[in-house]
Amino acid sequence: MKNLLIIAIVCFCSSCAVLKNVVDVPVEIAKTIWGSSTRVLEQARDKAITKTYDKPYWDCVRSAIAVAGKKHWVIFKKDEIKGYMVVMAVPGCVNTTEIGIFFVELSDNQTRIEISSLSTNAKRIVAKGLFHGLDIAFGLLPPDLPEPAQLPKTGQNTTPAP
Repeated sequence: MKNLLIIAIVCFCSSCAVLKNVVDVPVEIAKTIWGSSTRVLEQARDKAITKTYDKPYWDCVRSAIAVAGKKHWVIFKKDEIKGYMVVMAVPGCVNTTEIGIFFVELSDNQTRIEISSLSTNAKRIVAKGLFHGLDIAFGLLPPDLPEPAQLPKTGQNTTPAP
């Protein structure tokens, strides 16, 4: 009787792991069809553009979200706990190009940021913009100068009427 109980417990516990994998496959397929899977971006991380900051994980995540907002990128999906966000609508790229931004906590005060995409151009644009914005946010670069006011076109009367 004890052996039967032990076998039943082992089978039950091992089936949970099997069941999890069985459930994960259809869920991942549905996400891919729906367009919200990050699997492709995660697989492209081996070719990611990376930069490491001597800042805590949460400082990097919050600052990256702020930079994305200032750049007017659409944050299509994010999971701060799992350490990623997906941005789209990056100027200079097709609106639907997905760019993954992944955060890897190396220590309490060091975080690596990885930018991945199937589009090399999109990956470079986001990496340049994000890292520049983070460098400013973390005080590594001075703030950008404001855009100069537009000058009047030649031939326009710039003096006020009497």
